[in-house]
Amino acid sequence: MLMRRQIVLTLVLMPITFGMWYAAGPLFSAPAVWLCDLVLTYFYPGIVDNAGLRAVDLQLTTQFGESGGKILPAKQAGNQIALEINTRLVSYSIAFYGALLMASNVRDSLYKFSIGLFCLWLIMAAGLASIVGKELLLLVGGPFLSAPLVPPADVIALAYQFNVLLMPTLAPVFLWFWQLRGSPLWEQLAVDINRASRRA
Repeated sequence: MLMRRQIVLTLVLMPITFGMWYAAGPLFSAPAVWLCDLVLTYFYPGIVDNAGLRAVDLQLTTQFGESGGKILPAKQAGNQIALEINTRLVSYSIAFYGALLMASNVRDSLYKFSIGLFCLWLIMAAGLASIVGKELLLLVGGPFLSAPLVPPADVIALAYQFNVLLMPTLAPVFLWFWQLRGSPLWEQLAVDINRASRRA
């Protein structure tokens, strides 16, 4: 009964939370972009020049340029390769998480949402960094892979698949389930699991 209520309420709330997420634009993406810029410019100063947020897009300029079809350092090329990444590719996890949590009868829901939002910003930053890595792998290739601290191409591809294709959907569910502890739904789930284990 409680699980059915959770599913129905989540489905009802999703258009509302996704509408708020879409209308808020860069509000939910800005902290993740700031974290991404901080990490990438610190660990990869020879690759990333700077990153910022324009509307809902992460705009990143690199230390590489292109001249005569060749990838060169930006100073030699006289230009910089820039990336533009739509942050909504990863930030929709916030809307999904909001619907799950709002549909649950949990105590201190605002506090829990704040904690979950912080965790999702960290996950979003990892997702944006993974997209940057994938784009640089495709655009720059060898000069990017030979730079210090850059992981192998297979690791970059795996990180992209995990952080961008899976985590925006899985992370909200894991956070919500973790924050259910002590709620009536959590107790009902525990009873159902114990009952099922006895029958097995």
